[in-house]
Amino acid sequence: MYNRCYKKEVSIKTKNILIEIAISFALYWIFAAFIYFVPELKNGLYNYYLFLPAGVKFFAVLIFGWRGAVGTGLAIFSRLILTDPLVPWYSWIIVSIASSLAMFLVVEWGLRLFKVERNLSNLKYYQIVVLATVTSVVNGFLFVYVVASLGIGQVSTEIFHNGIVVTMGNFAGNAVFVCTAVILLRQKTVILDYVNRFRH
Repeated sequence: MYNRCYKKEVSIKTKNILIEIAISFALYWIFAAFIYFVPELKNGLYNYYLFLPAGVKFFAVLIFGWRGAVGTGLAIFSRLILTDPLVPWYSWIIVSIASSLAMFLVVEWGLRLFKVERNLSNLKYYQIVVLATVTSVVNGFLFVYVVASLGIGQVSTEIFHNGIVVTMGNFAGNAVFVCTAVILLRQKTVILDYVNRFRH
C-alpha cells in the first residue's frame, strides 16, 4: 500500500515537473515567434531592441525555479539553432546552459537575499524590478561574452557595445513583463492560490 502511494506521488510530481518545463518552453517560443514577425525589433543577428523572451525567461525561473530554467534553456537552444544553423550545435548548447544557469542562480540568490518565500507570497514590486534589472545585465553581458569566446559571428568584436545592446533589449523585454506584473500583483492572492492548487 505504501509503495503504491509513493509511486503515485512520484508520478504526480514528475508530471508537474514536465508540465512546468513544457509551459516555460511554449511561452518562450510564443513570444520568440512574435518578435520574428516584427523585423523592426531586430538590431542584428542576435540582438533586439525589445526582446520579449527575456521577460518570459525571468518569470519562468521566478515562478517555476529550475524547471523554468530547463524549459527556457531548451527553447533558447532551439531558437539559436534556427537563427544560425551554421554554428555547431554544441556551441549553442554551451550558450543555452550558461544563460539559463546564470538566470537561475541570480534569481535564487536574489530571492534568498530579499528573504522571499519560494512560493513568492511575500514578493514585493521593487524586488521584481531589482531582480529583472540584474538579470538583464548579467544575461546580456554573459551571452555576448560566451558567444564571443566561442568565436561566433561578429559578436566577438566590440564585446562591450554588443553587451550593452543585448542588455537593453533584455531590459525592455523584462520591463513589459514587470509592468504586467504590477497588474497581476493586485490579484496576487488569487493567482498564488491557483498556482498552489496546480502544483498540488
